[in-house]
Amino acid sequence: MIYNAEEGLAAIMFPVEEVDVFAETEPGRRDRIAGKKAIVNTDTRAVLSVVGRQYGLLENRRALELAKRCCTAAFPNTAPAGWYVDDIEAPASGGHCRIDLRYDGDVVAYDWSFSEAVQDHYHPFLRVTNSYNTSRVFSIHFGFTRIWCLNSVIAEESVRVSLAHTKDIEHRIEKEINEAKFQRAASRFERYVKALVDTSIPRDRFRPIIQSVLEIHEPEGMPDDRRESWGTLERIIDTTIDRYTGFGETAYGLLNTITDLATRPPTKEQVGYSFIRRERHSLQLLAGRWVADFSRSLRQPGFDLEGYLVAPSATRLRPRIGARTGGYPR
Repeated sequence: MIYNAEEGLAAIMFPVEEVDVFAETEPGRRDRIAGKKAIVNTDTRAVLSVVGRQYGLLENRRALELAKRCCTAAFPNTAPAGWYVDDIEAPASGGHCRIDLRYDGDVVAYDWSFSEAVQDHYHPFLRVTNSYNTSRVFSIHFGFTRIWCLNSVIAEESVRVSLAHTKDIEHRIEKEINEAKFQRAASRFERYVKALVDTSIPRDRFRPIIQSVLEIHEPEGMPDDRRESWGTLERIIDTTIDRYTGFGETAYGLLNTITDLATRPPTKEQVGYSFIRRERHSLQLLAGRWVADFSRSLRQPGFDLEGYLVAPSATRLRPRIGARTGGYPR
């Protein structure tokens, strides 16, 4: 995977085109398949996908332009030129990508501290997802990054635009994005953070909750070498926990630990085995879902916090994120 803004941007901005698809129905004879077309990397001539005729090709360059338009629609007091590419997540093939946009300066008219108790500050970001291989719909997500450590979270109920690749995609984007939606999302996240700051969580319960939230499951019947790798992963998680107990043994310290691991998940090279199979985007979605569900649960009469601390996996706040949606019409 590519996780570098400068190198990543150059790697995903290759030209693409649509070409006809043919089948060799008998030796020496090729017949065009009427209902299909291929998306091809014009530089390498590599076929990125075969799609239906209704598939609306959206080039990454154009997707980035639309994302910047969404930024200024969401935050009208920002200048279009101030939004820059901060991060990119993409496979080496460039078949799909995620681009994070941030603003070079303060987004005024908003209070991004969220909690006076911890004096923490955040920056907003927009993430655009696009694909040429039908694996991802075009989507816009709104999230928050803690500026001191660059941990990111995509808050549940934040603004999302998720559209299949059809001909009217640009028109539909313009209808979906407005400032009021983003104000409501920021206000919700502020309420979530305040609830976490006021909630005590014993340090020895951090790791079970983290594993439950990020769906890091200990396999049964592991051979010795894999069990050693699992121990390495647990030590990495514990080291990350220690980094955030400066906030005290609170749910807010737990949130920061979760978002750190979601933003920088331990790799196979670090651990020796890949126990974490999700992409960073999915982990940040899981973190956002947890912060929303847990903070809401804290405000519900009769919520069994002690029961949750004892067995977080057995009392999941909501089921796991479902299957990925294909980014093209069937």
